[in-house]
Amino acid sequence: MRVVLADLGHNQVTQSSDIYPLGIANLAMYAREYAALREPLDITLIREPQDLKAALDSAPPDVLGLSSYAWNHELALHFARYARRRRPDLLVLMGGPNFPLDEGEQARFLRSMPEVDIAVRGPTYEGERAFVNVLRRYSEGGHSVQEAQSEPVAGGVWINRKTGDFVKGPAVDRIRDLDEIPSPYLAGLLDPFLSSGYFPILQISRGCPFTCAFCNSSVLSNSKIYRHSRENVEADLLYLAERIRPEVPLCFADDNFGMYPWDEEIADYIRYLQDTYNWPQYIRTTTGKNNHERIIRVMHKTKAILPMTMAVQSLNPETLQNIRRSNISLESYAAVQEEAHELGIQSYGELILCLPGETKATFMQGLQDLLETGVKRVSAHQLMLVHGAPLSNPDSRQQWGFRSRFRIVARNIGNYTGEPVTEVEEVVVETPTFSFADYLEMRVLHLLITIYYYEGNYEEAFEFVRHNGVKAFDLIRHLQARLDQAPPGIRQLIADFLQESQEELFDTREACLAWAREHFSALVDGSLGGNLLSKYSMIGRFIQTEASLDFLKTGIQEMLGLTGGGPQADQLDAIIDYLHTLLLRVPFRESMAAEPAWTTLYDVKGWQQGGYTSPLDAFRHAEPVTLFTTVEPRKRALLENRLATFGEHPAGLGKFTRTLFAHDLRRSLVAHPAGATTYKELAS
Repeated sequence: MRVVLADLGHNQVTQSSDIYPLGIANLAMYAREYAALREPLDITLIREPQDLKAALDSAPPDVLGLSSYAWNHELALHFARYARRRRPDLLVLMGGPNFPLDEGEQARFLRSMPEVDIAVRGPTYEGERAFVNVLRRYSEGGHSVQEAQSEPVAGGVWINRKTGDFVKGPAVDRIRDLDEIPSPYLAGLLDPFLSSGYFPILQISRGCPFTCAFCNSSVLSNSKIYRHSRENVEADLLYLAERIRPEVPLCFADDNFGMYPWDEEIADYIRYLQDTYNWPQYIRTTTGKNNHERIIRVMHKTKAILPMTMAVQSLNPETLQNIRRSNISLESYAAVQEEAHELGIQSYGELILCLPGETKATFMQGLQDLLETGVKRVSAHQLMLVHGAPLSNPDSRQQWGFRSRFRIVARNIGNYTGEPVTEVEEVVVETPTFSFADYLEMRVLHLLITIYYYEGNYEEAFEFVRHNGVKAFDLIRHLQARLDQAPPGIRQLIADFLQESQEELFDTREACLAWAREHFSALVDGSLGGNLLSKYSMIGRFIQTEASLDFLKTGIQEMLGLTGGGPQADQLDAIIDYLHTLLLRVPFRESMAAEPAWTTLYDVKGWQQGGYTSPLDAFRHAEPVTLFTTVEPRKRALLENRLATFGEHPAGLGKFTRTLFAHDLRRSLVAHPAGATTYKELAS
């Protein structure tokens, strides 16, 4: 039996998904180990749409299995149809988390895609056993789709081709020991991706004990935690460390990494790999919602390369009750932030727009409260109504009065067979307590926070105003209030963002797809579409850098009354000039090649390294000091790696900055001794 498993991602604009296809690799390893078919089993993994087209054109398989996520569902369906035209009798399977919870919705979902024969369903993310059950049935039935659908099979859901009935087999048991899945890394199955530019991903444990209604990990069947052994995870990590470049980040698929005792053991081993192989230099994952002391220990052990994601989603008690979520107290949250900052650990906060019961006032208060704790990044996500999350169920939609719209999934478009393919997502833009005007205003506020405050982009300026009694939130709201007086480049950025934020929304999925087909060329070249928050924040940070800094400087001058000059005005000049000198920008290779000198009366770098505990005036030099700048080899390698994979257009920038720290995108200062006129002369 020939099986092709495809975990596709769009790649025409940029790499829309940036990780190895671990899910289908696990399916393949599990089937090889346990299917026990009476015929040979030949499984091929495919990641790129172009490779799947070539495989289907040359020799269509017996079974095509497609992974379905919110970002690739239309692409998977497109290739299901393409495969069916080349071989009408092949079995098409679809799996992944993109599947409704409500049975009525499941039936409607399956009827909308007749090109799929069977949906392979495990509890939430777990489909290995269901996949093996379907393969056995298909093999025993002589490769007949009709025989495969002749009676229910555990883990399988379908619309019967012959009768049109909705058929749902019994649930499969969860895998309690994840070592039951042989390692695809140690088997060499993922070796083709080691030099691909994609990022390696591991899953230490499966399951989530939390019941957040907006998340498709919240179902009861997924509440118990099962895991791989430490020996298994360490073997995979060592395999990777010996084979990939140090600048390639590591990803974990866990829902709550760092929250459990075994995560500390893994952190100890990661520290060993860092000391021995200089890898990993960045870890991307979702950290846990409890046991923050342990999470901080995990982060400290791994040299602070793992940012802490402290997602609260809302700080409004009514909203938290509505979404079945509890948070730690704001006081505890602030204490965790303080401890993290003392250890040099980055931390992120998350909120969600338009949750049930949220208002503009409560949402802004939540933003302000999070910024007050010292968190360096606050993401205000859209509320997506995704399959598999309770808020997407019909009863929840009716209960909370969601007004939703459809839009293109950012960067997830492409033409691979002569027909454009576009992904669509459903987002909530209004509720009875949160108007559409509120939604747009908060989107602009979040854009400004992302440009100016995200990960400490311009932290020196915000520390300066803090020492002068101005809060970060108040400064950003001041900038928002005077956008009509901003530099032309910033005014245009905001106007374009607001226009696209409204034009990207459609009443129906069909209208969204029709618009995408009509404007496909503009979506590909980036003149339309994309993740608008990411796109315009990247423009603000890396293309309109000079204008962004000038606007920030003017806003600070106004709030502190510095328009008349004086020592504080000189200090602000020094900070803004420091940022102008150090910040890299588009085009990056040209920017990295430049090594401007900086002459200053204030040791801004020393002030930053001292934790901003004293006013900048305490770091004044007796005489002006001149310093060189350079881009360290480590930073240069990181940027070259990301540029090669994603490019430096706004869509690509939004992808590769997810695995870099803000200070990785800065030049470094070097002493300027007498007699040297350039950094290269100094280095020689």
